Amino acid sequence: MKKIVLLTTLLSSLTTIAQIDARLFRFPHVSATQIAFVYGGDIWIVPKSGGTANRITSSTGEESYPRFSPDGKTLAFSATYDGNTDVYTMPVTGGIPVRLTRFGDIFYRSFF
Repeated sequence: MKKIVLLTTLLSSLTTIAQIDARLFRFPHVSATQIAFVYGGDIWIVPKSGGTANRITSSTGEESYPRFSPDGKTLAFSATYDGNTDVYTMPVTGGIPVRLTRFGDIFYRSFF
């Protein structure tokens, strides 16, 4: 009986561990002076020399694949804000994202 209780406890612990949110540090990109990465579905930027990371996006959508422009002043990224994944840009200092692509329902209906 003790073996069954121990096995049940172990299995429930593993199930709890497997349910931890794994959207952590992902998609890093490095410029001459900064590092951009995605943490928890938002884009963060930290100085390359070290220091505190600043979150530059905080929408309910999911951002991914941040990429610096050659001059390091603009960040391009993919985001899912309205059910579709599109490409956006914004200054590295933050601000309102500017949509560059539109792969929504209207786009698909125009071709099919």
